[in-house]
Amino acid sequence: MAPPVHVVEMNPAEREQTFAVCRRLAEEFGKAGPRHDAENSFPYELAQRVRALGLPGLNVPKRYGGWGADIATTARCVELLAYGDPAIALAFNMHWGVIGFFRGMWSEEHQERYFPGVARDGHLFDGAYSETRAGVIGLADTRAVPVDGGFRVSGRKSWGTLAPVADFHTLNATVTEPDGELPADHAVRATREVLLVCPASAEGVRVEKTWDALGMRATGTETVVFADVFVPAGDLVSPEFRPGLFANLEWQTLTFASVYLGLARRAYDETRAILRTKRLGAVPEAADVRVGDQQLVQVGVGEMRVLIEAAANTIEVTAARLNEGRDLPDDPALRLGALEIPKVVATENAIRVVDIGMRLVGGGAYRRGHPLERLYRDARSGPFHPLTTDQLLQHLGSAELG
Repeated sequence: MAPPVHVVEMNPAEREQTFAVCRRLAEEFGKAGPRHDAENSFPYELAQRVRALGLPGLNVPKRYGGWGADIATTARCVELLAYGDPAIALAFNMHWGVIGFFRGMWSEEHQERYFPGVARDGHLFDGAYSETRAGVIGLADTRAVPVDGGFRVSGRKSWGTLAPVADFHTLNATVTEPDGELPADHAVRATREVLLVCPASAEGVRVEKTWDALGMRATGTETVVFADVFVPAGDLVSPEFRPGLFANLEWQTLTFASVYLGLARRAYDETRAILRTKRLGAVPEAADVRVGDQQLVQVGVGEMRVLIEAAANTIEVTAARLNEGRDLPDDPALRLGALEIPKVVATENAIRVVDIGMRLVGGGAYRRGHPLERLYRDARSGPFHPLTTDQLLQHLGSAELG
């Protein structure tokens, strides 16, 4: 049995050193972000920087050579990087999120097999779990047909964030009947969904460039295609995909939340910097008007601050509860709902923060290339991350009403 997932391995000095690395890298993210947003391109050069710094091993346990970051430390690192550029941070967050999943989903044997390469060689993993029909909540249409020694896998995975530079794709697939057909019985089909690992270099794997979205354009969220790919039986790393994923979903919910917290903090600082110096000049009511002296503007900035602190506190408290093993429901459905709340709070608050900032700054923020214009577009992706805002509200309401 693998050791507990939520343990604190870093001492305070190691945490501060890790945060310093992330702050410096965030500056590089910030410089690269506007160009990659404008070009709808992936920052391949920053993948090499992430590897060179050893950051793929951020939340790999120390026993495998990793940095040993716990959930709270990982979330804070993601926030710092997202302050530099949320889209680039979201791309690499895919790796840290799935490594977190695997700390709880994988056996010690599979962790011993893969984690040292992450820590030592900078191997990057993506999580290709969504398909066009229903996203990650839908059972996999991707088929794993049993053959001698393993499976023949075929399917298309949308939303393959980080796919262009991933060394390994991880994917959910449904083990078919021997003839390659999906089980006709729904209950049987639900038990056949498994988690596989496939090298990006495997024959029959390709990444199709399909990502062209409103925001988060530098994430490399492409389509990963598996065309009759042979996956050895030993690369089936979890025979129960969905229960394992949702039992460890905090590594997604809290790091997703932290991306949008970093985004909101950046929007706040950009707005405040403009408003501190902006003047309207002469208007009919006065010879000169300083924007920051207007009560409406002051109230708006105050609201931005409240929204940011509410999100930050929700993330921090939830992470502390996980690390301390307290105050989370034992029931899996209720636990999932509790862990999704920080993601919904942070993503919805980030949208509101940028909206307020743009209104306060004025029409100049609407121009293409303005920092708030880009943050406005990036923020819009938040509610679509699973569970979506609407899915969580329905989940909570259903659980509370029985």
